Parts: sequence; structure tokens; C-alpha cells
Amino acid sequence: MPKARKPRKLLSAKDFCGDGEPYTEIIVTISIRLLGAGITRSRLAVNTYPDPALKRMAVESLKKMKMESYGVNDDGVFGACLSENFNGWVDMEKDYPKIAEDNSHEFNHEEATDMNAYISKSVNWAKQLHKNAMTEAMLNDGAPAVPGRVH
Repeated sequence: MPKARKPRKLLSAKDFCGDGEPYTEIIVTISIRLLGAGITRSRLAVNTYPDPALKRMAVESLKKMKMESYGVNDDGVFGACLSENFNGWVDMEKDYPKIAEDNSHEFNHEEATDMNAYISKSVNWAKQLHKNAMTEAMLNDGAPAVPGRVH
């Protein structure tokens, strides 16, 4: 016999870490490897750490997107990586990322565009999580006070 699902508690503005609003940190890491006098590879990773109150929403969203790179780190903090690559990095061979995409070398331009898209995908995902969470909190907080209201 299947177990009954536990009803989930709806979000409230009081649940968020950011003074009534969700708080998410996105960390972009660039690794540049030098061998001898030249660059052999550069890599970019984007890790997103949503507000702890958003973990349920984040996991549901990641499952819909078929993303598997998420979990809790050694410090007990939930995080996600939206890379299509199994190792979480986007690579650039024999160069390193620059801030501008107007590089005259077409090969570098394409890789820089891919890296910027990776960052944008993570930021837009986090913004959508915030929007959904704030909507849910507004609906819940705007409803008549019912202790322990669940959905």
C-alpha cells in the first residue's frame, strides 16, 4: 500500500532569509590552466544556492528540467548546477573568458556566448524561483490567518 503524501506547508514571507523576500546566491567560478607559456584550458562553473525556503520548489523545477546536479554540500547548504555537462563546467580551449563577447575571433566568440548563456540560464532560473515563491507567499499571507495552513 503506498504511503500517504505529507501535505506541504505553503510559503510565507517569514520563511525567506532576505527580510521577507527570497535570497539566492549564484557563484561563478573561472579556472584557467597554464602549461609552460600557454593556456591549455579555461573552465567556467555556475553554482546556484537558493534560499533554504525554496529548496522544495528548486528540486521540483530541476526534476522537470531533467537536471541532476543538485544536492546538499558538506555545510548542509542546498545548491544546484544547471550545466548540461556532467562535471558542471563549460570549457574554452586555449584561451580564457573575457567580459565582452565582441571578440574578433569567431571560435572564442562562440565559446564566450555559451558561457554567458550558462550564467544567464542560472540567473533566470533563480529569478523564476523567486517569482514563484513570492507569489505563493503573497497568496498564503494574504489569506485569512489559519494556523499551520497546508496545501
